[in-house]
Amino acid sequence: MKKCLRGLLGIRVQPNKTIAKLCRGECIEIGALSAPAVLPKATSIRYADVGTKEQTKNALEKIGYFGYHKRKEGFVDVDIVFGANEPPLASLASASVDTVFSSHSLEHSSNPIAALMDYLRVLRPGGIVYTIIPNKKYTYDRKRALTPSEVLIDKYVNDRWAYTLDEYRDVYLNTENHEVYDNHTEADILQAFEDADGHHHIYVYDETNVMAMIAFVVERSGGELIYFDSSNNSELHFAIRK
Repeated sequence: MKKCLRGLLGIRVQPNKTIAKLCRGECIEIGALSAPAVLPKATSIRYADVGTKEQTKNALEKIGYFGYHKRKEGFVDVDIVFGANEPPLASLASASVDTVFSSHSLEHSSNPIAALMDYLRVLRPGGIVYTIIPNKKYTYDRKRALTPSEVLIDKYVNDRWAYTLDEYRDVYLNTENHEVYDNHTEADILQAFEDADGHHHIYVYDETNVMAMIAFVVERSGGELIYFDSSNNSELHFAIRK
């Protein structure tokens, strides 16, 4: 599949160079935290996240995130705050920006196809959604079962958001070598479910379900897949043009 896609799309550019090339104009970056992207062709960048800077830092502190990632400082100020169980850019007008850049964010969405459709909605014609998702095969999610694309499509078709308790339990029981989960209790799982905490990889991805998701989104939206790359192993990169 990867060779076929690259032959079709003529993909030969390193992902960071492609980001710089494609992401331009008025940009929205989702989930930047303390590592915002370098977008040299952006005329403006607004940051969107599931909470304000302080709310996000507090939520990550609560689940022990900083013990694992060691980054407490340098968080960007959040311009667009959205709820965990709603389209992330619902507050923005349609056809109002040129680029939506989402890195290591979509895997935290309880309805990722709806999120992608919302990203496309706010783009002007010709605008780009550039997305990076971790590949479960090369992360601490490697032992977890791949989320079936049918589950993702069903959630979109039936407009279902949020996660089940069993989905939280899967994360805590089957994530390997991760400080946040290694010494968990049942109370931790119940609290995460009660908080509707999205700071976990509830759904996990590889090339198979990502390509199925992209195919569905492109068909429904009329967009065009212009870039796909999985060569750096730990991440899947793709870009859709509106």
